[in-house]
Amino acid sequence: MPERIGDYSLTSVLAEDDHSTVYAATSPAGARVAITLFKTRLRDPDEFLTRIENLQSGPAYHSASIVDAGTSGGMPYVVSEFVEGPSLAAHVAEHGPLTGAALHRLAIATMTALVPVHQAGDAHGALRPAAVLLGPDGPRVTGAGLARAVDESAKDEEWVRAYTTQKVRSPAFEAPEQFRGEPAGQAADMFSWAAMMAFAATGRSPFEGGSPSATMNQVLHGEPDLSGLPEPPREVVADCLAKEPGARPTASQALMRLVGHAPLTIERDDIPTPPPAPAPPPPKQPRRFGLLIGAAAVAIVVLAGGGGHVIARSTTPVTTRVASAATAPGVSTVSASAEPTPPPEPTSRVKVPGVDMTLLEHPSDVTTLTAYRKGEDTYVRNGPLGEFTKLPSKNGEPVLSPDGRTLAVFTPAAVAFTGDRPFTVSLEPYGTTERPTWSRDGKQLLLTALSDGKPSGFVLIDMATQRATLVDTDDETTGGEVGYAWLPDGAGVAVGYQPERDGKTGHGVRFRGLDGAERKSMHWVGEMYGRRMYSPSGRHFVTYCPSGGTFCVWDSATGVRLASIGIFYEDSFLSGWYDDAHLIVADPREKTHKIVAMDLRGRSPRVLAEISAKDDTDDLLLYYTRS
Repeated sequence: MPERIGDYSLTSVLAEDDHSTVYAATSPAGARVAITLFKTRLRDPDEFLTRIENLQSGPAYHSASIVDAGTSGGMPYVVSEFVEGPSLAAHVAEHGPLTGAALHRLAIATMTALVPVHQAGDAHGALRPAAVLLGPDGPRVTGAGLARAVDESAKDEEWVRAYTTQKVRSPAFEAPEQFRGEPAGQAADMFSWAAMMAFAATGRSPFEGGSPSATMNQVLHGEPDLSGLPEPPREVVADCLAKEPGARPTASQALMRLVGHAPLTIERDDIPTPPPAPAPPPPKQPRRFGLLIGAAAVAIVVLAGGGGHVIARSTTPVTTRVASAATAPGVSTVSASAEPTPPPEPTSRVKVPGVDMTLLEHPSDVTTLTAYRKGEDTYVRNGPLGEFTKLPSKNGEPVLSPDGRTLAVFTPAAVAFTGDRPFTVSLEPYGTTERPTWSRDGKQLLLTALSDGKPSGFVLIDMATQRATLVDTDDETTGGEVGYAWLPDGAGVAVGYQPERDGKTGHGVRFRGLDGAERKSMHWVGEMYGRRMYSPSGRHFVTYCPSGGTFCVWDSATGVRLASIGIFYEDSFLSGWYDDAHLIVADPREKTHKIVAMDLRGRSPRVLAEISAKDDTDDLLLYYTRS
């Protein structure tokens, strides 16, 4: 093994075959990298470097990023980020096939890696189990387009023959057209991906033969053996194994199906964009957080003693008007969205009381942590970037109004409101309630009423009249789940439900007016996230994807899927939106857990908070408020 390649110090050999050697190495800055040295000389080094630059400039979703490239001793090499973890081939050999969520995450991640490569007009060209690494943050595809770039720039015909021979020695992941002498294009990638997924699920090729020639014959003429491959992703895999390249779905179509969306595709420009939701009115005077906290403390003490102001109950029965069932748009967007503006870098670190947590903040943050609960204790912030004060009572859930002028503290017995006109509403007439949520204009507070743990209606507390109204619905008997959330315009609510279609139970979102009547439904969007499902502008909402494993972002007006964000680690949770381009997500992978602003491509450009693992437990609840 040589000591160096270019500016990189080699430390070990990771893999080697007839046409390349992969080394672990260290960069001049001390970072770990992987270097692939190809055993050939180039006919046109400039062409090779141009191809690599094109690959490097593309988005690296679930791919090992290319860091550098060059030649050493006349031979080309490519430097990529080092991924700590075994290859898919090694994992299956040692631990057996993947199952359940792990298999589904692999399918989504690897297809997500192919989509931008194909959209750029390129192809992977050598997708197989050895080219996928199972890293700590999920599967990573390596080598996309590299072998093809070298093959088309190679001077050494012997290397080209060796590379071709190498492929023939393991034909199980080659498409039929490649054995007919056709290039490994995008359709061939789809075939290779499907064969790889069958291997991941079963530990064997879907075209098992006793020899390379027998396997090749099966690929060309036989039917794939998909026994043992579950659904999902069985149906998508089967379609990708079509003998004719034109009969296979594209990467974008396959990805949409994997995340539970129909395969039809249109361009983003063809999608109607709803007008932005009206912004809430600005506060008439500075926020008086200290006064609100003090008033809340008094109100909660009164509640604990059994007193308080009980508001008369007004009940609105459910109406019988029901909207006609909506039809899934069958649309996926494939054109790349603009690069989002990242949140500002933090300028301060704020240590909070009662829990080992540090907030990383900037004065221009558009969303900040305004309250949190740890066990029975509730802490409310004194000012947008001020200190936190512990409330004297137990089990209070604080929700700050959009204009910052009123703090509502919810307990199972009542809601205490502070501000210019403090008052208290008893919740005893309404049974079990939960999920207090302000309307965007701050004029009403919404609560979910429950019957046997299912949403059965909602309570509206009007700030002007200080009256509460119960609106009954039939959600408890028609598959309702999760709870109610305000629609962006305040004219209705959304609620999760479980639709029955084709003998299967799914998850969707139902939309109701403030009279309880159903206006429309979107049965295809997956499980409702909750009361903070809508983005700040109201143009988008987030759900748990229909097929699981990811968060899906949808167009509020059309129900078109705009993004799917893969989460490939356990114990993550979603805390709402930072801005229209970023979600607030927990990342517990390291010793110190993090709350991050994650963009719609799954990247985390900003850490919002750090929490010690011992304190990041199920009873820690965070409440973020739009500034």
